[in-house]
Amino acid sequence: MFFRALIATLMMSGSAFAREWTLTPDTSTLSFSGTQAGAPFEGQFESFAADIVFDPDALEAAEITVTIDTASARSGSSERDGALPGSDWFDVAAHPTASFVAANIQTTEEGYVANGTLTLKGTTQDVALPFSLSIEGDAAHVMGALTIDRNDYGVGTGALSPMVGSDVTIHFDINATR
Repeated sequence: MFFRALIATLMMSGSAFAREWTLTPDTSTLSFSGTQAGAPFEGQFESFAADIVFDPDALEAAEITVTIDTASARSGSSERDGALPGSDWFDVAAHPTASFVAANIQTTEEGYVANGTLTLKGTTQDVALPFSLSIEGDAAHVMGALTIDRNDYGVGTGALSPMVGSDVTIHFDINATR
C-alpha cells in the first residue's frame, strides 16, 4: 500500500512539473502597434517575464502571469520613446510594471482564449486573450494578439494624445520550454 501511494505521489509530482514552462526570452517578443497622425507604428517591450503552468489536458489547473517592464518600451522613434515613460503615457515612475493574469483558459475553434485581467498604469480591466499553441516535445510556441483602447487605461492623456489612435494592438510570440 505504501509503495502504491508513493508511486502515485511521484507520478502526480512529475505531471505537475511537466506543466511548468520557462520563457525563452531571446526568441520571444511582446510588441504593440497603433497609429500616430494616421500612420502606423510598431514597438516592443524589451523586458518581460512570464510564469506559466499549462497543460492542454488540464486547463482548469493553468496559471499564467506575465509581468512587463514598462520602461523597456521601444518604438524606433526617439520622440515617441522619450514620451512613453512620462506621466501622460506609461507613467513609469508610478507604474514600473504592467501585468496580465489569466483567471481561466478555454479552448476555441481557433485555439485557446485566456480570460483574465490586464493591469496597465494602475488600471485593471477584464480581457479575453486569444492565442494559438503548438507543443513539440519540451518546446512550446504561443502566438496571439489583443486590441485594447488605451483610453480605458489612462494611457495618453496629454495635449498630443489626440494624434495617437485609441486602439492599440498587443502582439505576442512566445517560446517556452519545460
